[in-house]
Amino acid sequence: MLGALERTVSWTILIERGNLGFSAAHFVTIDGVSEPLHGHNFGVRVEVSGELTANAFVFNFITLKDIVRTLCKQWDHCFLLPLNNPHLAIREISEDAWEIRVDARTRYVLPRTTVVALPIDNATTERLAELLARRIAATLEERELGRNLRRLTVGIEETEMQTAFFTLQYPADQPDSPSP
Repeated sequence: MLGALERTVSWTILIERGNLGFSAAHFVTIDGVSEPLHGHNFGVRVEVSGELTANAFVFNFITLKDIVRTLCKQWDHCFLLPLNNPHLAIREISEDAWEIRVDARTRYVLPRTTVVALPIDNATTERLAELLARRIAATLEERELGRNLRRLTVGIEETEMQTAFFTLQYPADQPDSPSP
């Protein structure tokens, strides 16, 4: 019985607050209707679980914070454009600008330098959490890190009362799971 329990043991680390986050503008479409353009100081939290490495930790805190800060910096002080939103007419009107038509009365023209085009259908905190989690996982894979990890959860806090979470599970027997 104890042997079966031992196989389910894992440890978890969490990084959050401090300078983990980004300030960005967005809007969300709900049932085809767009809320007004607005911004948030988004908070980010990242939790990883897995077995301990030979160094007796799940993952190096410093490395994880560096990865997350680098990815957050790419979204900081930008407009987050959901390229796959079926309710928006999006086009590049020049080398330097994007045009976003929301409806017959609402049109935004934004300098390319202030826009981050994201491969998502809506700029919700749920989709941002998913995209950031997948980008963290891709970075870990590129760096050949985190093979001992079994779960990666990313939370994006829009306000103190509103946080969305997305979790990636890594099967224990999957050879392509992230490395230590």
